[in-house]
Parts: sequence; C-alpha cells; structure tokens
Amino acid sequence: MKKILFFTPYGSFTGSEVVLWTYLKNFDRQQIQAALFSEERGPLTAELPADIPLFISPFKRGFARKVYSKVTHAMGVKVYENYIRKVQNEFKADYWYLNTVLMFPLSKLAEQLGVKVISQIHELHSSFESISYDSMAHSMTYSDLVIGVAQQICDLATVMGAKKTALLYPIVDLSKKNISEQRVAELRQKLNIAPGAFVWTMVGTRIYRKGVDLFPFIAQALADVPCHFIWMGNSTPTGLNYLVDCQTRALNLPNMSFVDVQTDDYYNYLQLSDGLVMTSREEPFGKIMTEAASLGKPLVAPNAGGAREFIVPGMGELVDYPTPELFRKAMLYIMNNPDSYKTELLIERSHQFDAAIQVKKWQKTILTL
Repeated sequence: MKKILFFTPYGSFTGSEVVLWTYLKNFDRQQIQAALFSEERGPLTAELPADIPLFISPFKRGFARKVYSKVTHAMGVKVYENYIRKVQNEFKADYWYLNTVLMFPLSKLAEQLGVKVISQIHELHSSFESISYDSMAHSMTYSDLVIGVAQQICDLATVMGAKKTALLYPIVDLSKKNISEQRVAELRQKLNIAPGAFVWTMVGTRIYRKGVDLFPFIAQALADVPCHFIWMGNSTPTGLNYLVDCQTRALNLPNMSFVDVQTDDYYNYLQLSDGLVMTSREEPFGKIMTEAASLGKPLVAPNAGGAREFIVPGMGELVDYPTPELFRKAMLYIMNNPDSYKTELLIERSHQFDAAIQVKKWQKTILTL
C-alpha cells in the first residue's frame, strides 16, 4: 500500500485537473491510499471521492481564516509551510504527487521532510515561466519520477535532469458520454446555427496561449463558406478578451458563439459539431482531441506537441504554422473531402486513452517505484 498526497492548484475544470480527478475516482483502493491538497476550493473539489481527505490552503479556507493566515504570515510565521507540515504529519504520505508545474515549488519542502516526490508535467515552455529557475531545477532533479503527458514533455524533462520519466497521455472517461439528440437540436437552435452550416468547435480557456485572438480571424478567413464557430471555455475579464469581443463585432461575425464550459451539456456541444479545430499556439496534449475523436469528429490542429503524437492519417489535418490562412486550407480540405476521414479510426484511436485502460497503466507506473 502506497500513501500518496496529491497537490493541485485550483480544483477546477482545467484539463490537467480533470485528468487527476479521473485517476482519483478510479484507482485501486487496495493498493493506493490518497489525500488531496488543493490551493483553492474549486468546483471539482465537491466531486472528490468521499474516501479521500481534502485539505485546502490556509489562505483560502473562509474569510476569517484567510485574514488570520495572511496577518500571521506577514508577521513572519510560515503559515503555508506549517500547514502542509501538519498535513504530512497527519497523513504520513510516502510520496507527494505534484500535479502541474505550479506545484513544483513544494519539492524543496518535501525534501526537508524526507518525502519522495512524483511530478507530473501537463505543460510546455510558456508555462515554465510561471515558476522560478530553482523550483524547476529542484523538482526535476529531486523527483523519483516525472510524468509527461506527451513524449515531447518527457524529452524536455530528461534534458532538465529527470532521473526517470514516464509517458502517460491524458485520459478520458468515455463512460461519461451522455448525449441527447433532442438537446443537441435545442442547442443548435439556441446558437442560431444556420441549416447546413459546418460547425467547428474549439474547447479551452480563452487565453492567448490557446489562440483565442486567432479565432475571429479564422472565422473571417472562412466567411465565404457556410460555417459556424463555437468556442467552449471559461474566461476572465482581461483586456485580451475585451479585444476579442471587439474584433468579433468589428468583423461582423454573427456565426461565432462563445460559451462557458458546460458540464451537463459538454458532449452535446461536441456532438453538434462537425469538426474540432485546435487553435493553440502551444498544446502539450489537449484531451479534447480524444473526446472529439470518440464521437468521430475530424480534427485540425497545429503540427506540434501532443497533436502530432495523436493525429494519424485519416483522423484530420495538421497545420504547420497557426495562421488563419493555413487553418482555412486545412479546414476546407476536411469539409470538401469527408470520405478522407474515418469515423471508425477516430473512435478506435480515442478508446486507447479511455480511463478503463489508462488508469491501470498509471497505477502500475506508480506502484513500481
């Protein structure tokens, strides 16, 4: 029995945390005992299995506790570190599992406490700027295992001094696909999608790295073709999103819809789509590719990262450089050559990443340490 304390940043519907929750819901309780520390009390923390203890950062546990923690921290008391020490003393974990690079600064504290570390990288280069030089160096060289969600990430971890790496692609729980054709029709009407329009969907947080600013210009590049464009993903009120809203209006794009993440209707939105377009400037391995493929939807994505590892001929098109013109070319090719894409191949490929298979691989990797 291995006791593992997992650390995660938000407890929210980010791809990296949905993957973690899939592990936490499906691992063998006879071989692993788990606890979770989340920096925030997000929507996913309410879905944590009842047998997994939950610990929340002292700076996020209610208003009074948050104020007290910040005041004492300002007075020199290491509130955050002391709380994690208390959690470790209580749970007595054999390993700390640092999920995403945002948690890597904790590897130094793990070493101080004599706890072994497993680090999982879901990100590529731009996200590495979110932590310090020393934190990245320490987490790479101290961890017993570094898990990468794409081969490219594993190669980078090796270059950075990782002692051992494991390639474990993001997993999806395909048993959760709840689709209602009636609801799909309702959503199509709600979004004012014209009859016969080819629907392209992108899923992801509306940020620069995901290419949210490219989306209106891709739609503009296809203005002469009957299409509808959906971006499903949460956003924050940033200047970039204000710019995107203004550009959408200035370009007169009534065939574009931005919707927040729809947990109940997630697969219904994917089902009403005819194809998935990944506009990310940098994408380690978007699990949305697997989910869309499970519905037989052809894919268009930049020729880099996980897309290059996932998409094979007959599944979609890879774009060598993310520009509206090149996206137009690839998307038009799919629309004009529907027989070139094999629904059976897409579905078969997606099932290789199903939780029923991948959780066992993940668990075996952990238990052999």
